[in-house]
Formats: sequence, structure tokens, C-alpha cells
Amino acid sequence: MEKKRKIEKVVTKVSLAEADALDDEYWAGKSENERLAALIELRKIFLSAGFNKKGIEKVVFRYSLYEEAD
Repeated sequence: MEKKRKIEKVVTKVSLAEADALDDEYWAGKSENERLAALIELRKIFLSAGFNKKGIEKVVFRYSLYEEAD
């Protein structure tokens, strides 16, 4: 016997065109201040210290075939 879930699974499949239309409709319903606040928040996320590193951390090392790795 299968136990009934407390939270129902909800999945809506849409095409990319439908998703874009829904996105446009959502943002058209927001005020200018709400849209600006969302833009500022996205800029903070992408321009934060975690995304603004001057280089890429080295995670792969090259070894000679004749020397042993530690």
C-alpha cells in the first residue's frame, strides 16, 4: 500500500516560447521599482566576491611520467 504524500508533486511542462511569454507577462505586472530591485539583486549575486575572482583556482597538476605523485 502506497502512503499518501503530504505535499503533492506539481510539474508543468512548457515550451521555451511559452516560458518566455509567461516570464514577460510576470515582469510586465511588476512595478518599475520591483523590476529595478530584482535587477540590483541579480547584479549583487553575479558581481559578488565569489564571482569576481581574478583567476581560476588550479585544481589539476601536471606530473612527469617518471616522477611519483605525492
